[in-house]
Amino acid sequence: MIEAEHLTKYYPPPFRGFFDLKSIKDFLGKPREEIPALVDLNFRVREGEIFGLLGPNGAGKTTLCKIANGLLEPSSGRLLIDGHDSFREHGKVAGKMFTVFTGERDMWGIFQWRLSIQRNLRFIARLWKVPEGEIGERIEYALKLLNLWEKRDEWYQKLSAGMKQKVYIASALVVRPKYLILDEPTVFLDVITKGEIHDAILTMARDFRTTVLLTTHDLGEAEKLSDRVLLFNKRPILEGKPEEISRKLRVPVDKKVVALVEGKFDCNCDGLVKCTFKNGYTHLVAYLKVDEVDEFVRFLSLKGALQIKVEDLSLEDVFLLIFDNRLFGG
Repeated sequence: MIEAEHLTKYYPPPFRGFFDLKSIKDFLGKPREEIPALVDLNFRVREGEIFGLLGPNGAGKTTLCKIANGLLEPSSGRLLIDGHDSFREHGKVAGKMFTVFTGERDMWGIFQWRLSIQRNLRFIARLWKVPEGEIGERIEYALKLLNLWEKRDEWYQKLSAGMKQKVYIASALVVRPKYLILDEPTVFLDVITKGEIHDAILTMARDFRTTVLLTTHDLGEAEKLSDRVLLFNKRPILEGKPEEISRKLRVPVDKKVVALVEGKFDCNCDGLVKCTFKNGYTHLVAYLKVDEVDEFVRFLSLKGALQIKVEDLSLEDVFLLIFDNRLFGG
């Protein structure tokens, strides 16, 4: 079980140099306030559960993952893994965990560039003390599940970014940890690769009872994978099943209208409207109350809209409405 108890993390203000006026004022007088990354976060992740962490850039998702890995000390509160403090007692849980930090080059240098995929995986399996007699079978299973078996003898350095990301997930499949921390595991990946990684994550939770802590900006991904979701922006906002989040959040609209209009279109309309002009066409997205939809659709028809589609709000739409007011000129 993973438990956050009043988890809080503040960062000191950035030091700009000895000759920077603000830094001198900090040194001589009252220092600037610390920067909050996490404030009073509480949650509990049950065994075998995929728990999604959703929030905008800067919400504190990666900070939380680093605290889980003993890389950062909380300012107050604590994160417990199997009852052990993730920072102060990390040695007691490190062998039970496996983490993929997207963007961390070669997972801190564990992967050797001039070794094949399967030789790298064999090395990692031994680091995590996988029984020697099971290593070959686990590697074959993981690579076949992620459609990498034909590439098993390829040098790691020759792989694309997407294939490297699949290899990271394959490593977790080989290790089969009790706890898997995934920080944006499919960011910038194509739809096919993303789907393969999704299947692998679901397999680990379902077949190996791996408890997964997942951070993602892809809310469709959260809806597909997560048993429960915590929506937060430094502070907790809502927690529940993905399908419940949209119902619980109070947003001033009910429907989304998506339209394509030839030429430039004046978006000075009532409601939350975004227009993007590209290649001679205006792509319009409007968020409206249900009783405003029919009139707005008629308005677009009179303006010669080529395509009009009315959709229910997704979790992603709700996310944008709450966190990205700039999207609508706010």
